[in-house]
Formats: sequence, C-alpha cells, structure tokens
Amino acid sequence: MSGLDARILAALRASEVYLPATDLATQLRVTLPTVEARLKELRDAGFEIEERPGLGFLLLRSPDRLIADDIFSRLGTCELAREIVVFAETASTNDSAMQRGRQGAEGGIVIFAERQTAGRGRFGRAWASAPYRGLWFSMLMRPDLPPSAWPRLTTWAAVSLASTIENSLGLPVSIKWPNDIYLSGRKIAGILAESGADVNGRPFAVVGIGVNVNQSQAEFPPELATKAASLSMITGRLIDRPTLAAHLLRELGTRFPQILADFPAMIAAARRRSLLLGHWVQVQSGHNILEGRAEELDPDGQLLLRRSDGTLSRLSAGEVTIIPS
Repeated sequence: MSGLDARILAALRASEVYLPATDLATQLRVTLPTVEARLKELRDAGFEIEERPGLGFLLLRSPDRLIADDIFSRLGTCELAREIVVFAETASTNDSAMQRGRQGAEGGIVIFAERQTAGRGRFGRAWASAPYRGLWFSMLMRPDLPPSAWPRLTTWAAVSLASTIENSLGLPVSIKWPNDIYLSGRKIAGILAESGADVNGRPFAVVGIGVNVNQSQAEFPPELATKAASLSMITGRLIDRPTLAAHLLRELGTRFPQILADFPAMIAAARRRSLLLGHWVQVQSGHNILEGRAEELDPDGQLLLRRSDGTLSRLSAGEVTIIPS
C-alpha cells in the first residue's frame, strides 16, 4: 500500500455519501486511472468498498488487521507517528525500536506487530501477545525534553492510554503506578519505557504499549487467567483495533506538550485514576522491599510511601502489591 491509500481512505471516511472516482482524483490531484488502480488494490487488501454505477464509492468496512495506511487515514497530523511500520511478526516491538534508535533513526517511528514471539514487560517479564488480538506497539522518540523530564514519559503514556480507553468505551480506568492500566479490577494494558543512545551519542527513548483488545479468556496463559482481561471480555463486544490505535496515537500526540507545559495537570489526572493511593502496599525496588501507605504522587510522578515509622520514601519505579487490609 502507499501513502496515497491513506489519503483515499481518509476521503472515503469523510464522505457520508458515495464519492465518485473523478471527485477523488480531483481532490487528491492524481489521475483517474491511478485512483481506480488504488481502489482495486484496497479492495484486494480486504477493504469493503461498495461501488454504485453513476454514484461512486462508499467505504463500508475495513479489515481486522493493522495496516499502516489505514491507521494514518484515521489519524490526521501526529508528530509522534511520522512513520508507521506494521510487522506480521517480530520478537519484540521495543527491541525493534531500540535497534533503529541505536542505528541513528530519527524519532516519530511507531512499530506495531500483530504477533510478538518474545514480547516483554518490565523486569524482563514475558508479555502474552495473542496474534491479531491486541495492540502491541512501540514509539521511537527523540523528545525535546531536558533529561530530568524523561521519566515523565511513563506517566504521559499511562494517562493518555487511560483517557483513550475511557473516551472510547465510557468505562472508568485505573492506573496502577507506575505503568499498568486496570479495568474492572483486571490488567488490560501495560507500558515499558526504555532509553539508549546511537553511535553519535544522541539519546533516544522508546515507549512500548501493549493493550489487550479482543482476546478471549482462553487465550490468556493460566497464570494470568484471573489477573488479566481484554477490552472485549469486559465490554462483551469486539473492538475495532485500527480505530483504537489511531485514537490512542492522537491522544498521545495531543498530551505530549503537557509534559513540559502543564505536567501538574497530568499528575492530577494520574492521581484521580490511581489504584494505589490510600492503600498499604509492598514495593520491590531493586533488591529492596519496602512497605507503607501509598500517600501521594510527587510533582514528577514518583510515588511517596509513608513507612510505619513515619518516614517518607520517594520511589521512581518498583513492583507494587496491594496488601489487603
């Protein structure tokens, strides 16, 4: 598919009536044979495009696959996604993005995979990535942020992800600090932020996001059967993955300036959705295990833990378990 395909799909989506091929050609400033050839290719790729003689073309349905031009056609302008790559299969989208970053690629590349053979979460844990059932993607970024602000990327991704799901489904979402998203008491998404430098010493960040979208209960491994869920399991309906992908990228792009311009508002949004604040928790941070009351998120998104002796610990990362009262 080509960039022209994204423009054709966007034009068809914007029209509520049949759109003549001649109008498409004029609007996109290409020849009529070019439009007709691309429409045929789109139909061959699985797009259900109805043609009515004398009226034109109407887009009825898109395939349930992630296709770069399909996502672009729903996205509009987004600096975070100047290029979208979709792999049918890869080991890990984060690994692919990290490799490109080390090789000197510029930011603004988003890498999706329909299947990950070695998907991973924090602390090197495996991430269950059922083929064609979720959104597994990573963003290569060279953010124009001071080094002190880079840790804020996880909070930015978490708030953007929670907001997208809430707006799409109308259901309240919780954030389990620092990087997990919960719905109805079950984990439905996670975030993995990493960083590195290329051969010229230029730093880059990779923010990976995994969302359980349309898995059934049987598609989760036994150890996750009672802990994880998909959006489809909770809502009782299949979710359009390309639409969700575009909504999420748009939300990430819209909120990105807040990292510097209004991070207190982002912290407030994370605080409102916090699964931990007010609870007694155990936090494993490196080789240390701490217990205390999750009291607050500080201005940089770190967790403030009130210990039993009254002291306050400030944590930038860790594995958190809520201790039942």
